Amino acid sequence: MPQQRARGWNPARTWLFVVGTLEWKHAEYFTPFPQANRRDATLVECLRDQGVPAAQIAYLQDRQATTKGIQQAFEAHLAAARADDLLVLYYCGHGGKDETDGAAYFASYDAGSKTNLGWMVESIPATIERCFGGSRALLLADCCFSGSMADAVAQQAKRVAYACLTSSLASELSTSNWTFTEALIAGLRGQAFVDGDGDSAITLEELAAQIAESMAFAEEQMVTFATVGGFDPQLVVAAAQPRGDPRIGGRVEVQADGGWYPAQIVAVRGAQLKVHYYGYEESDDEWVTGERTREPVRQFYPVGATVEVKWKRTWYPAKVLAVRAGVHQIAYDGYGPEWREWVAAKRIRAGG
Repeated sequence: MPQQRARGWNPARTWLFVVGTLEWKHAEYFTPFPQANRRDATLVECLRDQGVPAAQIAYLQDRQATTKGIQQAFEAHLAAARADDLLVLYYCGHGGKDETDGAAYFASYDAGSKTNLGWMVESIPATIERCFGGSRALLLADCCFSGSMADAVAQQAKRVAYACLTSSLASELSTSNWTFTEALIAGLRGQAFVDGDGDSAITLEELAAQIAESMAFAEEQMVTFATVGGFDPQLVVAAAQPRGDPRIGGRVEVQADGGWYPAQIVAVRGAQLKVHYYGYEESDDEWVTGERTREPVRQFYPVGATVEVKWKRTWYPAKVLAVRAGVHQIAYDGYGPEWREWVAAKRIRAGG
């Protein structure tokens, strides 16, 4: 049996800052999300259960998360940290980019005007560098354009070591499902299938790989993972539970209600599989037999293929530049490289 590696972070020396916005003052600009079973609250509970002191947790939810309120609470929270402490930051909600200069923002509760776009992404590492007394920061975000945080960190990192793990690329949208955050919580809780090399320890790199696979499979979306300033990607984030059955963690499609739905195997009982449907509640998990499951069916186009890509209800000629985990990077004919994007197969059809 492999020797269990020690966890690489100390909950008692961890500062958690969470902003969860699922509703907005200006609903005409930002569509609200369902409040039931919100996973940002589950993430806070998960880290509290692992020993992060309540006094070191700041959780701003919905109406609390105004632009001014976020910044003030963030500065105060960071200032209380000591040398060698770890910051874990998480945001969920809407992300956007300024139409004028392309600056990325996370939508605060009162965002929605030219003078208040929201929590500007570039301000996050700037505030950390200025106010944080610790030495490492793990930045997490589940929203559109969330990969912009890695770009901001790369430009501003000086004193603090950073790891960024986000649900999308800097130039891409993100789905409204909780797939990213659910996979994050599964890793922090030590789910065995996140342990890629079977050494009974889940590293940050393994966690990122598991999230990337789930996002590509369930959402056909690319994630962002980057470390800067010496942050160790082999940091052990959790001890892995015993796997029990090699089928646990497998990704399948399950027949239900006349269709096929992406799911992950979470338990095995003889010939029966317990599956969790991506984008659904744990209460929707069910035991199924092999007759209702199949290997994932995906349409892949080879690199160099001439295709058409749907963008805002119109099909445009394009070429496939790369394929990664079943997601296609394309270049639109006649458009510059700034228009290149990673797209789901459902937005692609064979070209003429």
